[in-house]
Amino acid sequence: MELKTLGIYGPYPKAGGSACSSYLVRTASAKLVLDFGAGALTRLTAEEDVGSVDAIILSHTHFDHVSDMLPLTYLMELRPGKLKVYLPKMKDNWYLKLLNSALFEAHEVEAGDKAEINGALVEFFPARHTVPTLGVKISEGGKSLYYTGDTVWFDELSEYVRGADTVLADAAKPLGFKGPHMSYDKAFLLKEASGGKVILTHLSPDFDPSPALDDKDIEVAKEGKVYFV
Repeated sequence: MELKTLGIYGPYPKAGGSACSSYLVRTASAKLVLDFGAGALTRLTAEEDVGSVDAIILSHTHFDHVSDMLPLTYLMELRPGKLKVYLPKMKDNWYLKLLNSALFEAHEVEAGDKAEINGALVEFFPARHTVPTLGVKISEGGKSLYYTGDTVWFDELSEYVRGADTVLADAAKPLGFKGPHMSYDKAFLLKEASGGKVILTHLSPDFDPSPALDDKDIEVAKEGKVYFV
């Protein structure tokens, strides 16, 4: 399984051509995109024909994770067929107004749901954020990637990431950060719980936690880098 970072910033991209949260996952048989924030479309189309993507999985509907779904609709108008999109089930799911069309095949999911997408098993887990948000685990061929989505730390997260070969984590904020995201010290808890590699993402444009992380199994995501799970 291969993970390529299309965009790593939030809540807005770093100056100079960066992008917000979006990640391309290639398994032996599937091509999946996790989140689709600002700048993701140009990064994705540089890598893949959109028609080859099996599904886009949106962890939640904050703009820095979904905004490039808007220009994607124009591209999809030029293509035959529908694109599968998975997103959290909400009481008032305003985003379905965009996705319920001839362009997309929208699937609302919630924690505990599973989906088989072209040979890859996708499982959805709770997260704790300011809107309904899901963690996503992708498994195939005995390997697994866990994406936390945006979340604060909560004890059950240790169970959700257990056994994951790689954890892509919203854990790049400075110590003492008070918002709905994890500070970088939580990376050590995630490593201990998972037993695997931890990649920190959702970076603030003005803060880099790299100098505080002296561990070969914990690193800060770099845009355009390929990681092997």
